[in-house]
Amino acid sequence: MTTSDQSRKYRQTLYAHYVSQKTHPAGLTHSEAEYRNWADATQARLAGWLPDDRSTPVLDLGCGPGNVLYLLQRLGYTHLTGVDLSAEQIALARQRCPAATVVQGDVLSFLRQHSASYGLITGFDIIEHFGKEEIFPLLELTAHALRPGGRLILQTPNAASPMAGAVAYGDFTHEWFFTPTSLADLLRLVDFEHYEARPSTPHAHGLTSTLRRILWGAISAGLACWNLAEVGHTGGGIYTRVFVATAVKPT
Repeated sequence: MTTSDQSRKYRQTLYAHYVSQKTHPAGLTHSEAEYRNWADATQARLAGWLPDDRSTPVLDLGCGPGNVLYLLQRLGYTHLTGVDLSAEQIALARQRCPAATVVQGDVLSFLRQHSASYGLITGFDIIEHFGKEEIFPLLELTAHALRPGGRLILQTPNAASPMAGAVAYGDFTHEWFFTPTSLADLLRLVDFEHYEARPSTPHAHGLTSTLRRILWGAISAGLACWNLAEVGHTGGGIYTRVFVATAVKPT
């Protein structure tokens, strides 16, 4: 995932065993069905954000076990690259995404070596692993690696969620957390434009998930009312534990 330095040596230890020794949600096995279900939900959340041209070079930062690469591979994208520090995660990504180039390494070093190379860069569950002093270099290098007009898509824990702590503090390697608004501010400071954020709401694919989605709609409306009562506005309207966001490098 992220780079390790003298002040954060623990990263190297934890990332080396990120699959085998990390506590995962009950039943998580990295099966084909799990990848497929994740891809279905994420594809719906990213509607309109992915390039029409399936030959667009795509880089997935902190690719982990290859969920994003799997989604894009299934959608027919042919020029896929993933980079991650964890050897265990890399092994899973290579197994599930044989058409992708998967590199074990530091994302900052990788970005420095690839100027204006990609039409799309994704970073799912990665920016929260960087400290404040690292965020700007990461975003600047990401912009550096995008082609003019290229798109960045991120997913990260939502500090505006009432359940933010469950995700934010559920991983010892998490360093900093964002609201949709604070992330927009940072991306504009490094000259990204056309920012948009969306909630990661339950994906309806059956009776149970449809009921969850309906229930979440009611809960979300209640949270909007809570914000209106307390501060006079809805607080942005995104309350899920994580959110997805996109921005574009100027042409």
